[in-house]
Amino acid sequence: MSDDPVLHTVTLVTEEDEIRVTTDGSLTILQAMHEAGLPVRKACRNGVCGLCKCRVLAGGFTYHWKQPHGLWQRDIDRGCILPCIAHATSDIRLDEILFESEQESNNP
Repeated sequence: MSDDPVLHTVTLVTEEDEIRVTTDGSLTILQAMHEAGLPVRKACRNGVCGLCKCRVLAGGFTYHWKQPHGLWQRDIDRGCILPCIAHATSDIRLDEILFESEQESNNP
């Protein structure tokens, strides 16, 4: 039996492209995106503000013991998650991801 971690692919579906990030599930989905250099919007990083909210198209995740306080029930019903506290449990496809705008990134 191998002790190698199981790797999951997080696919971010945008209007222009599909971006893939690999994670072993030890990092949150948001942490994996940031380690890959993606400028995903975030604020609290603990599931309260909802700024990083995105929608699951397919795949599995867990919040472990945390609660997604930054989501309304209507968001949950639409399949939205908070990647700042979510860990992939399988390959997962996400959309409605908010990136920092180019203008914000280029301001001195």
